[in-house]
Amino acid sequence: MLKILTVSALALLITYNAYADVVFEMQQKELNPESVGQIKGKVKDNDLRMDFYENGTQLEGSMVFRGDKNEIIMINHDNKSYIIMDEATMKSLAAQMEQAMSQMEAAMKDMPPDQREKMKEMIKQKMPGAGGGPYVEPVLKKAGEGKVNGVSCAKYDVYKGDEKVRQHCVANWNSIDGGQEMMAVMLRMADFMDQMAKSFSKAGSLVGDQVQFEKNVFNQLRQLNGFPVETIEYGDGKEEAVSTFQSSEKTAVDAADMEPPAGYTKQNIPVK
Repeated sequence: MLKILTVSALALLITYNAYADVVFEMQQKELNPESVGQIKGKVKDNDLRMDFYENGTQLEGSMVFRGDKNEIIMINHDNKSYIIMDEATMKSLAAQMEQAMSQMEAAMKDMPPDQREKMKEMIKQKMPGAGGGPYVEPVLKKAGEGKVNGVSCAKYDVYKGDEKVRQHCVANWNSIDGGQEMMAVMLRMADFMDQMAKSFSKAGSLVGDQVQFEKNVFNQLRQLNGFPVETIEYGDGKEEAVSTFQSSEKTAVDAADMEPPAGYTKQNIPVK
């Protein structure tokens, strides 16, 4: 009897551990020029890993969020290196960027109008959405219902002033296999990213306004209590990119997947 109870307990433990982990896939499609990429994600406890594939097959980069340590690991597979971003590092980088942007803004004030506009256009190309004028609070508008790969979702248009900048189709977390596990770690990461946004959200800066806008969009989505199974990005009234949920599955994830790959070199970020 003791042996049967022991085996049963181990079986329950193994089953619990397996179903505490999730793998999922997203497709990312750029429309001009057209290209198709893929995100393969893994959730284990408070950790999240996302591998980014170019053209669906070539591993371009990876990101690991470690919730217990409150840090993000950015992995470069080309040169087999990685960097670790924690709160202290982000605050230091934000301060340096704000200083650099303040100097750029000061220099732009002395430029002739045509040069100033060219500089703003260059900034927009490098950082889409930045340098677009005073901060505008995002507005969500219900836009009907939809279905993405068999998952029902509610559509919401996101407006920046009069311009529609994206559309989300938001599904209930429970409608996705492993949705509760995904929700727990993604909302934990959202808190971390919120701290980063606060570091970059100096009022009136070219970067800060865009970061603040994106942060508020995400916070509104959190209130909707769902996962965007489809996101369409717009520019000048035209679709530019589409991100689409493909699948998810509860399964066991190796803890080693949440660590920097063996043999990769840690790169230090220069901070003051």
